[in-house]
Amino acid sequence: MKRLLLAVAACFVLASSSYATNADLFELNEEKINAEFAELNELETYVSMNENITLHSIYEKNAGLVDGMNLSYGPEGMMARNGFTLDDMEWGSFAWGFCCWPIGIFTVLLNNDKGSNHKISYFIGLGTSVVLGALTSPVYYTY
Repeated sequence: MKRLLLAVAACFVLASSSYATNADLFELNEEKINAEFAELNELETYVSMNENITLHSIYEKNAGLVDGMNLSYGPEGMMARNGFTLDDMEWGSFAWGFCCWPIGIFTVLLNNDKGSNHKISYFIGLGTSVVLGALTSPVYYTY
């Protein structure tokens, strides 16, 4: 009984001594935000003056405009990535399309909370199911 009371007292002491505050949760550094917007405005005026300019040519000719902006223009950057890759696959939505596509219509396709990766994964699962079903149906009907 003494150990139980000691454990409860220790929990209360630990709970009362450790707490989190939300005081700095909504604090904004307005000087930093204004400085970043000033850089963006400078880049915007440069692009509007040179209409057919690309990000690559900005890096070559006037790299000072985009120094601290963390922009990528190569094939490894997010701006150059096109299409759907295996890394984007949502396996739960794929399983709904592959295993139980009629219910998957309601849980994936008609659900507004699901993004485009979920819906593409659903259709990939549905297509995989149709292709595998078409390949195995002659075997099923011959026996």
